[in-house]
Amino acid sequence: MDEHIRSYYSVVFERDFLRRKASEFQNFFADLMEKRYPGGDFIRVRPWGSAGDRKNDGYLTSQRTLFQVYAPNEMKESETLKKIDEDFTGALSYWQEHFDKWVFVHNARDGLGPGITKRLLDLGRENQNIRVLPWGFEELRQELFAMAEADIAALLGPAPTARDFLQVGFEDVKVVLEFIARQDVSITPILQRVPRDKIEINKLSKETGALIAAGRCKSRLVGKFFEQYPDPEYGDQIVQAFKTKYDELKSENPGPDRIFYELQIFAGGECMREPKHQAAVLSVLAYLFDHCDIFESTGE
Repeated sequence: MDEHIRSYYSVVFERDFLRRKASEFQNFFADLMEKRYPGGDFIRVRPWGSAGDRKNDGYLTSQRTLFQVYAPNEMKESETLKKIDEDFTGALSYWQEHFDKWVFVHNARDGLGPGITKRLLDLGRENQNIRVLPWGFEELRQELFAMAEADIAALLGPAPTARDFLQVGFEDVKVVLEFIARQDVSITPILQRVPRDKIEINKLSKETGALIAAGRCKSRLVGKFFEQYPDPEYGDQIVQAFKTKYDELKSENPGPDRIFYELQIFAGGECMREPKHQAAVLSVLAYLFDHCDIFESTGE
């Protein structure tokens, strides 16, 4: 897997990790694990009647590991502690003879709080024949990249290749720009040159930086499209739509990479499309990143 494709999948995985909640996150976890451990090694467990899932969201046979997934919209310590105690006790009462490792899978991108971490450590100390572990973003990311590229593509969608970027043309760009143009705009901004160290200024990850760099190979096409478009104000409308969305996201303070992911969806839509369309989206984002007042231009 080349560096560009790995960067693309890193960004898409983090975006999906952050956006999926509750049962959607649980299904995402199970889809990943079934591809990572095929042939029935990982067993997806679904609720069944009044018995539910018996506190088992998935079982890895080869490692005698039982998983419990918890992905609320907002993780609160008191509710999480209650969830851990109920799920661990319930798993012991029904599955104890089948597992030596109990894994609490969560969607807290920045890690668990000290109270939750201590409770997991206490459970391990109190049940020394069972290893108790938390799995979050990094653990799932490592499982993802231990998979074959074809399986990652089946989970996250095909990544645009260098050839896809080279094949991007006016029609591909037009589709993306017309989608953006349908957003509401208010004032007319001015295109402006910004520093090339803008990635560092905004503390974007190297993976996001790699996607912007890939998009730059056809970003000139975007500028040329604006120059040749019959409506001279069209480019300004596109810029303002992005600026409005950027300001909205920035006010929520989700972090620079998360803002970039959301702008990717804003430009290309919620549904993942063919790789050349994704390449066109990144070409537009690279152009706007380099020429417009989107993301910060100074470190002040």
